[in-house]
Amino acid sequence: MLKELIKKDEIAAMKAKDKARVNVLRMVNADIKSFEVNERETISDEGVIKIIEKNIKQTKEALEYAKQANSEEKIAEGNFALEVLTPYLPKQLEENEVETMIKEIITNGNYTAADMGKIMKEIMPKVAGKFDRSKINPMVKN
Repeated sequence: MLKELIKKDEIAAMKAKDKARVNVLRMVNADIKSFEVNERETISDEGVIKIIEKNIKQTKEALEYAKQANSEEKIAEGNFALEVLTPYLPKQLEENEVETMIKEIITNGNYTAADMGKIMKEIMPKVAGKFDRSKINPMVKN
């Protein structure tokens, strides 16, 4: 399970005294634990992927602010966090692969431009964790 892999990697980073890696993985493990306590259930790999995606999104937003402030230290921290978190995501889809999936959905479902919500509902589960969700809406519009 992905949750155990992250925990093992955190322990390995602790033994290696890699504080930066420990901090990133500890943040993810805290989010996982929080989810499990709040929901009173064991988290699935899909749930862990959603948490990692959320952390990546937050890190990218923080990077934007750090770049605006010209904070080299924060930029380096953000890039390192992205470098640590990205390998836990499934293999990412290419843009042309997603476009092909969208075209198939539109063709098979006989959808029109007015059915954008239905198309989005169908494509989102297929690309969850494998493609940047913010790029899908414009692709469907096209």
